Amino acid sequence: MEKKKETKTDITLRSDGMWIVDAKLSAVRIGLQDKEFVKRGHNLDYRLWVTCFVAKTQKACIDWLRDNMVMLDKRSQKYSVNVNQYKGSIS
Repeated sequence: MEKKKETKTDITLRSDGMWIVDAKLSAVRIGLQDKEFVKRGHNLDYRLWVTCFVAKTQKACIDWLRDNMVMLDKRSQKYSVNVNQYKGSIS
């Protein structure tokens, strides 16, 4: 069984004193890239760092991260399709 990759996250302090939660998420799963292009083999999905939450305290960020880790795990998985199978099924 393939080992699941852990979602990459980071909690940092901004220059204005606010804390932020960043996560490395799939461009397709957050809607920045069209999944139909990936299905057809024109593009590959990629991950990028996105700010997901901003709070006044580090504890609030940690609590938010704990409560939303399942959602972040889903959105961090790269979107992939077997292009040959997909093209065969639609033709």
